[in-house]
Amino acid sequence: MTDWPQDLRVHMTEPLGFDGPRARCIRRGSGTVWFEGFVRGRGAETVAEEALRQTEESVAAWLDGLDGFFRIAVRGHGIGFAACDPIRGYPLIWARDASGAAVVSASGPALERALSLGPDDLDPDAVLPVTLSGFTVGAQTIYRGVRQIGPGRYLWIGADSAAIRRYHLWDAWNPATGVEPAELATLHERLIDDLVRDANGRQILVPLSAGYDSRFIASGLRAAGYANVLTVAYGLAGNREAETSRKIARRLGYPWEFVPYANRTLAAMFHSSGHRAFTALSDSLTSAPFTSEYHALDTLMRRSAIGPETMVVNGQSGDFITGNHLQPGLFEPPEDPQARRDVILDALLAKHFRQWESLRTPDRMDRITAKLQREIDALGVWPVGPEGSHGLYEFIEFQDRQSKHVVNGQRLYEHFGLDWRLPLWDRSCLDWWARAPLAAKMRQSLYREVLRRTDWAGVWRDIPVNPTRIRPAWIRPLRLAAKAAHAPLGRAAWHRFEKRYFDYWMDATRAYAAWPYGRVCGDRRGHYSAVAWHIESYLNGKGLAWDGTPLNETAA
Repeated sequence: MTDWPQDLRVHMTEPLGFDGPRARCIRRGSGTVWFEGFVRGRGAETVAEEALRQTEESVAAWLDGLDGFFRIAVRGHGIGFAACDPIRGYPLIWARDASGAAVVSASGPALERALSLGPDDLDPDAVLPVTLSGFTVGAQTIYRGVRQIGPGRYLWIGADSAAIRRYHLWDAWNPATGVEPAELATLHERLIDDLVRDANGRQILVPLSAGYDSRFIASGLRAAGYANVLTVAYGLAGNREAETSRKIARRLGYPWEFVPYANRTLAAMFHSSGHRAFTALSDSLTSAPFTSEYHALDTLMRRSAIGPETMVVNGQSGDFITGNHLQPGLFEPPEDPQARRDVILDALLAKHFRQWESLRTPDRMDRITAKLQREIDALGVWPVGPEGSHGLYEFIEFQDRQSKHVVNGQRLYEHFGLDWRLPLWDRSCLDWWARAPLAAKMRQSLYREVLRRTDWAGVWRDIPVNPTRIRPAWIRPLRLAAKAAHAPLGRAAWHRFEKRYFDYWMDATRAYAAWPYGRVCGDRRGHYSAVAWHIESYLNGKGLAWDGTPLNETAA
């Protein structure tokens, strides 16, 4: 790098992994900008020119003014920085090489290769929460010395130091005293209007379920008069999600595709070279992969139902941002600050760190609790009053599970060369729901009220939301008999039995298909869902056993 002063001890090497279908490398004189994603109202060239004009004093405000999903790395003209958007829609990680230079990467495997990282470099403290949840906590990755650039943060490269700073904070613990349904209805219209402008006539693919969020997207597009929409459902044949999805699509007048999922088909998929390439692409060293739509997208591509100009728009993560993940213990938080903190931590542990029952030992849970508490303390806002305690719970889930695991599912679309948008994660929506009080979020009360009141395209009042049906049909009598036999043993015993012996066949997305039934039902470690097995597979790929110990050691 000839544009840096000779006495500079810290600098940024050429970033790794900016090689997606919409990645750009833009050079202006001695400055270079690597950019991937989109910013509403600005093309990549404009973003690059503005980036190269920033200073240490101005860069945070400039990043905060970008509306979109992106990652960017900049060096030259005496500056150096790298940043992700406020939800980490495009992840970045970083470390130092042997010379002290900052190495920024959009790809976990690329960084592993560049720094020759292996099992000996893994961080047991960072891996611990991954074994139970599938993701790391805070800025940690699974390797020592490698950190993520988290949502709303940026890495600034100075004359003799490199530091992570924040430009946007989703402070959901500072709610307003009240919000009006009309405000949310107006926001919904703006989200759809922006989506229509972004698509600009291109085909929009909506993975359509029986829930609220994808129905919001599809019905909003129909209400806006957007015609070039394809909907898709997938999973076990005859599942109620798909049947309801078809009813919605028919009412909207949009074409509907169904992609059946069967164990044999999905088992082949999980072991295919294409799926391995996707899991490598999605690996930012902070989470196991998010894979449920892979077979559906692959099938649609092979059918030529979608192509390079298609924009995929799913409903993530309306259920989270509108309050559906709040635990009942947060609805009436205690007055005592320590009791409130305990409620928040207990809610996080109960919902997210449960994939292997055998690993939920007191020591492990205490260590994870301490990590979560440090994340809360690092915000510097405690004690938060009872009216905002729910927001701290939401923030920790947002920065860990949502940004690292759920949002990272967008890598699937990039794997197939497709553009994407997340209207319910748009900046305006993100910031609006940060101000919403607990009363508006409890059981998604405000969101549901507005959706039913506006009733876009007439699909909100007489088509059920998330109906249930036990599938496949052959399992119903067996399940009923087993449930009756477990009645004297209590509900907990029944649920353990059902999870161990029936979930394998009842899972609509065939998420267990990579493993034979005998192995799953014969396992005694106490998996909570198929996610546990995918976590084990991810860790195995890093040279670790299911419990985070090296594969060549006996599991604890």
